[in-house]
Amino acid sequence: MARSLHFGQLAMVIAALSGTAVADDVERKLTSYEAEARQLGTDLPQPNQRSQAQGQRRLVDAEVAYSLGDYDQAALMLFELSSKPGPDQETATFYLAESLYQKGDRGAARSYYDQLVQKGSTGRYFQPALLRIVEIGIAQNDPGSLDQTVTQLNGLPAGAASPQVPYVRGKYAFSVGKYDEAIADFQAVPKGSDKEYQAAYYTATSYVAKKEYDKAIEIFTDLTTRKPRTANDRRVEELAALALGRLYYERDQPGKSIDTYLLVDRKSDLFPDALYEVAWVYVKGKQFDKALRALELLHLSDPTSQKTPTVKILEGNLRIRKAQSIRQIQINGVIDAKSQMDPQVEYDKAAAVFTETHDAYVPSYEALKLMVDGNLDPASFLAQIAGRSSSVFQATAPIPEAAAQYLRDEPAVQRVVAEETDLGEIESDLAESEATIARLEAVLAANDKTAVYPLLQARRTRIGVIQDDLIRIRSSLHDQLGGEGAETASRKQLMQQYTAMPNAEQSYADHVAQVRAQYDVIDQGTGEVTTAIDSTQAMAVAMRKFANDSPAMPADQKKTVTTTLDEAFKEAQSIENELSALNREIQLGRDLAGVGADEIIKARDIRAQLKQALDNEQRALVGRSNNQKVAALANRAALISDNLAQTEKQIDDAVTRGMAEVKTLIATERTNIAAYKKELADYNAESRAIGTQVLGASFKDVKAKFYDIVIRTDVGNVDVLWSQKEDDDDDLKRMNLSRQREMKQLKDEFRDILEGGEAKKSAPKKTESFGPTPGSAPNGSPDKGTSGGRVSPGAEKASQPPPPPPVQPDAKKPDTKPAPKKGGAK
Repeated sequence: MARSLHFGQLAMVIAALSGTAVADDVERKLTSYEAEARQLGTDLPQPNQRSQAQGQRRLVDAEVAYSLGDYDQAALMLFELSSKPGPDQETATFYLAESLYQKGDRGAARSYYDQLVQKGSTGRYFQPALLRIVEIGIAQNDPGSLDQTVTQLNGLPAGAASPQVPYVRGKYAFSVGKYDEAIADFQAVPKGSDKEYQAAYYTATSYVAKKEYDKAIEIFTDLTTRKPRTANDRRVEELAALALGRLYYERDQPGKSIDTYLLVDRKSDLFPDALYEVAWVYVKGKQFDKALRALELLHLSDPTSQKTPTVKILEGNLRIRKAQSIRQIQINGVIDAKSQMDPQVEYDKAAAVFTETHDAYVPSYEALKLMVDGNLDPASFLAQIAGRSSSVFQATAPIPEAAAQYLRDEPAVQRVVAEETDLGEIESDLAESEATIARLEAVLAANDKTAVYPLLQARRTRIGVIQDDLIRIRSSLHDQLGGEGAETASRKQLMQQYTAMPNAEQSYADHVAQVRAQYDVIDQGTGEVTTAIDSTQAMAVAMRKFANDSPAMPADQKKTVTTTLDEAFKEAQSIENELSALNREIQLGRDLAGVGADEIIKARDIRAQLKQALDNEQRALVGRSNNQKVAALANRAALISDNLAQTEKQIDDAVTRGMAEVKTLIATERTNIAAYKKELADYNAESRAIGTQVLGASFKDVKAKFYDIVIRTDVGNVDVLWSQKEDDDDDLKRMNLSRQREMKQLKDEFRDILEGGEAKKSAPKKTESFGPTPGSAPNGSPDKGTSGGRVSPGAEKASQPPPPPPVQPDAKKPDTKPAPKKGGAK
């Protein structure tokens, strides 16, 4: 009996110790939850508003994007910051202007620089804005609009002016032709500043404009011998090398010119220009082999350059000259007998170069010829030139890329392309804005407050996790307090249902991940369809081009091909529209992945009911239990739960207000977008009209360039053949001269033999004479009864022709009348 009592006391002690440990653990949890609940309820993010910390972080992100060269993203992030008053507005406006300036939108950039200048000289960016305005005016060739800005620059205090001020003033003076003032300003740039190299280069250029070449050469030479500190200094050094090489070339100093050109680094974008000019230096010095090597290296380094046809034609002509020089060396006998140099090889290479260049540019010439002749509309090619083609398939065959590239290099077309690019970006931004508004409207229509504001949703999720743990803690504490009655029974019943259900927050996360994974599968399928459409683009373009360019294809087949491709174009356009709509649905599905989870909604409802039941039971247990420590813990847990519920209600109210504001904002933006689209349509129509005229005029200019290329290649091939003909004629002439010389030499050598043989053959043979003495009459032939003597060999020639035979009495005179023609006389 005593032993069993002892064991019972021990069990009570162990239970007491265990209960104490559990109570301590609960107390630690409640202490942590109290601190976290205060933090969750403090400084709630307000919907549709950006806090100061968020604004500063966004400004830093924009500055990072600007430093990385992503000017589009930087301008997009800075646009809103620059339009709202605040401590960061001035900085945001300056970096927005800089981003627009760097991306080439100088007109828009100048408006923001003007805003900074209007703040006065006390502004932080007053001086940099003035400098940029002057540079924009110079770049736009509008120095007349800079008088006031230059006056403001000149009015800056000497101690407050940055080293860039004299440099920019010098550029302005140079642009208006005041070279002496420009030189003075450039020489005033401090040594060691960022603009030192640029100022020196402009100083030398000013001396060139004044035709003081010795001073210019001295400065350019000094620039090429310095050690650059930055990439900009390195580029100025390379530009100085090019300028110095040109000056030496004009002064007929080819050695110095080539040495200077070779100072340009091979990785520089100026290296092709240096090689091209080096080749001409070699051509001027008639060093054809070196010129050919320079041209070959140029073609390898920049195969898509506009100079390519000129380079190839020059290469062909140089090979003709090289063949002629090799042939001359062979004629003179200077070349080694074992040498492999053959003029025919160079002629073949020249013909191949001319033919290859001709074949490469004839299609472009033919396409432009059709356009100029009026068979094709230039407006249909404006999208291709400007890169604004919205469809994979094209209803018309595109012009060759070589022609497109030449057109893009035309100054007038460049301005059209820049305008079309800007309009294309605006159109893309409006489409993206419409898609964003559609997504917001769909989310708002779902009326799901958990999917709108991610920051508030993150706090709501954490509140749900804490509430879940608090419910279990409070239920355990109420069991320890010995709760009973209807409140306890209701609480236990709801607790059974709640524990049987999955965790709401975890289930929500799993549900969202599962739904998004399903949409990813659908997105992969649409990607395969897009790939299939893209893979047929080249086939469609090639078929249309082949049908248009093939002269042997019958007209009915061309019509069939064109009709089939037009139908394919319409079908492909329909598929692309469906894919766009499907992609929008996929994006919306990802946004609303958490909407419609009935089990999760039910779990949250039961948790709210369970909290209410615990609150009711808590009030019923007040004053009944003697365990004050457990009761205190239960009260603390109830208070934490109430605070969290209050925070969650504040989140719900904030989300409701935010959604109402968003609806109002969406309606306003819908109106604005409609107005922007109408304005964009007007600008598009105007740009198309002007662009079509400019493109049509540029077609003629570029066609003339291609015609020149084609003709020069044809002339090159003719030159090859003519040079070969001249070589053959010269060889034939030299062979005839050589034959004549040899024949003359042979006659001279065998003159005695030839002349001696002729004398022996014609002189009479000396024999013993038995007849009369010389001087007497010749004896006749023995056959004619003359005195004796030998008969000379051969027949005796008559001294005169015999008389004609007498005319017989019965002989008829020949008929001298012409025979009548067949068919009767006329």
